[in-house]
Amino acid sequence: MKIVKYLFLLLLLAAVAGAVFIATQNGKYDVTQELIIKAPKNVVYSFVNDFKNWENSGILTRDTTAVYTFSDNTTGAGTYTNWKLDNKTGNVKTINSAVNDSIYQNAELNGLQSEVYWYFKDTLKEATKVTLRMKGQLTFMEKANAILKGGADEKASKLLTHSLNRINYILVNRINFFEIKVDEIVIRESAYYIGDSTTCKISEMPQKMAAMFPKLQEFVTSNNIATKGKPFTYFHTFDTDKGLTSFTVCIPLEDEMLISDGSEFKAGKINRFNALKTTLKGDYKHLKKAWDAAFKHIADNKLEENFEQPYLEVYTKGPADSKDPSQWVTDIYIPVGPALPEEVVIEVQDSTATVTAVTPTTNTTVRKPATVKKKPEVTSINAQPAAAQPTATLPKTAKKDTATAKKKEVEDTTTKP
Repeated sequence: MKIVKYLFLLLLLAAVAGAVFIATQNGKYDVTQELIIKAPKNVVYSFVNDFKNWENSGILTRDTTAVYTFSDNTTGAGTYTNWKLDNKTGNVKTINSAVNDSIYQNAELNGLQSEVYWYFKDTLKEATKVTLRMKGQLTFMEKANAILKGGADEKASKLLTHSLNRINYILVNRINFFEIKVDEIVIRESAYYIGDSTTCKISEMPQKMAAMFPKLQEFVTSNNIATKGKPFTYFHTFDTDKGLTSFTVCIPLEDEMLISDGSEFKAGKINRFNALKTTLKGDYKHLKKAWDAAFKHIADNKLEENFEQPYLEVYTKGPADSKDPSQWVTDIYIPVGPALPEEVVIEVQDSTATVTAVTPTTNTTVRKPATVKKKPEVTSINAQPAAAQPTATLPKTAKKDTATAKKKEVEDTTTKP
């Protein structure tokens, strides 16, 4: 009996000593990890800032098959996401964010409360240094569990490293993926537009577009102007020798619009014309490849460019439609062949209705190209392209590339869940 009592006392003393030891341990943890991600800062920030991108991505969790729920809005302060799989749960709420700079969040990962900080900094060209920091205070049970399983710092450090590697893997694949398709000759139908024009160095074009498109969209929205179709850029000149370009960023309109002299913006109309259509699916960084492929096709097939007609870059599907750059669609129209006759609408009255007839302004019979694609459907515009605008390059002669291209995906080096 005495032996049993002694054993019980020893166990009790050991339990008390263990409890004292755990209680006196520092329960604070503050872990930081960094990674250079080969993507522009605005792309990385936009990806992290939108909780929709977190679904099955492995951010702050090693599980990529959990069931996610979201707040109605998924970007910016006040938004949140929850996930659950078996007995594992997690939730993150964005408290504050500074565009393209930083994000502050509160997180609860399997009962562990943490503060999460993201910092985004430009480094090399098209690369971003991402700093991910997590800090918090462990409860008694969490400290006991951390001691048994190797410490909270080590566990948090592995989780942050895994999260950064997953973001890098996803974004590098999304940005590097692209497909280029050179179509046959199509008729680009006429369109009214409102635009903002400028002349600048070719190297300054992305920054100019980034400022011009939002300003133009704000003017259209604030004046309740009816739009029709997707925004586009109208290139007037592109002088690679002098490094200068002249262009107009445009939003297509439902009807003709008159703007008073001295206005910051201008309105106009693009008449229908024959064009070689080339489609890029992928990030805007691949636009030069698409232009090169189009000009190569023109040279190989001895097509004649029509320099009196507009060169257009239409943002059919962009950041406003998808956060995934591999899903962006840009259509390029290069004018070829003779000008088409302008359409004139004539109202013909009868006893019951007004019928609209369309006739050409000349008696010349114009034969359409052998293969003419159906005119794409136009959808109402709901937002302008995001701040990161494409860098279009219109070479004077085609140098290289093929009509179709596809980038090979990089290998996933992240730790599997």
